[in-house]
Amino acid sequence: MTPLIRLAALAAAATAFAAGAQAADFPDGKTITFVVPFAAGGPTDKVARDL
Repeated sequence: MTPLIRLAALAAAATAFAAGAQAADFPDGKTITFVVPFAAGGPTDKVARDL
């Protein structure tokens, strides 16, 4: 078996198991607490507020 065919077979086998690794939906009505451990007014604070 050539290395290219072996790599293709490995990639096909890996993608077969990827469907079971999906995350569940986030429950409705729950809030997310996002803590930024840096001072207010900095670039990190700006990005967190934009989220």
